[in-house]
Amino acid sequence: MIKRELTNTYLSSFNLLTEALYLCWCNSFCLETNRLDKAELKEQIQSYGYYDHKYAYRKEVPINFINNLEFKTLVWANKFSNALSQNELCEYVELYKQVIDEVENNLFLLKSKDERIAYANILLRNFDKGHIHRRKLDVPERNRLYKETFEVILDREFLSKDGVSIQDNECAGAYPNYDLTARLINHLDFIDKLIELFSCFEIDLIYLATKFKLNLYIFDIDKREIEGQGEPESTTGNLYSLIEKNNFKDTTLPKFTSALSDDCLIKIMHYLSNKNKLIDANIDTWLFWFNRKYIKVPEPLKWNSSPTLLSNIIQQLCGESISTIVKKAFSTNVYVKPTKSKYGRSRMHKEIEQIIIISKQKNS
Repeated sequence: MIKRELTNTYLSSFNLLTEALYLCWCNSFCLETNRLDKAELKEQIQSYGYYDHKYAYRKEVPINFINNLEFKTLVWANKFSNALSQNELCEYVELYKQVIDEVENNLFLLKSKDERIAYANILLRNFDKGHIHRRKLDVPERNRLYKETFEVILDREFLSKDGVSIQDNECAGAYPNYDLTARLINHLDFIDKLIELFSCFEIDLIYLATKFKLNLYIFDIDKREIEGQGEPESTTGNLYSLIEKNNFKDTTLPKFTSALSDDCLIKIMHYLSNKNKLIDANIDTWLFWFNRKYIKVPEPLKWNSSPTLLSNIIQQLCGESISTIVKKAFSTNVYVKPTKSKYGRSRMHKEIEQIIIISKQKNS
């Protein structure tokens, strides 16, 4: 019988953390500029006070015995963990570290790999908190917002620039150990250790998370949707072989040419997305295929309607519709010549044309 007492306690604590992160983000996001106000976010983080976990206490150890916190998978977070001083290291009694032990013991109790994978999926479901931003976002945009928020919360140097300090600080010049900062970096360390633990049982948590569109806050590993039935030997290898197969690393990819402004193209992208013609629309990817933005590893655009309508819309935006670019940008082998006269009488043509006219008037 597997044990869940510590895991359940940690999940309750994590729920409170995610709610706090959401409130900080929500109170700091400016709807007028559509951007995060970092100065306001700093105040929100500081308002939660300093870290005082009941399982944590400081320890004094010789410098040569210090094992600095280092992330193996979530390597983007290492630049923040380096700000921890020796007096802020904790004994192995943190709740999340105890949960790792509980999970490891459970993995030994589960006899088959299928049982262990089911256990992994249950854990992943509980750790994914996509509700933080509570907005309908595509995966890349959601990840961008997460990372932007996390990097402010974890940047202890930025948080301390206004002179905030802890009274009677044992380590002169140490950065304040804010509650949300410590709890978030603890959770990231927990995820990092969990990925490593499951890999010892030949279970790839990154693969499972990507397969079910869950978030492990990795950010620096491509999280493209995985194709195929079986579990790959190497998640990273599988994902990047998919990229290579589609030649998306080729910097000479053909792109659309349009006289329309970036703002106008983005409005049309949102229009097509709202009409369910463009699936999982992403501004960066959309602008890349119109040669307005560089992406190191671009994804194809996803079209959810007839190829005839697609070629007509591209012609409306660009003045022409070139089959090679359409096929490459939308990852399709099907291309139908535009039906300009018929499409010109359609409601969609008129609505897109209205967006174009309004945009030109605004910019004139």
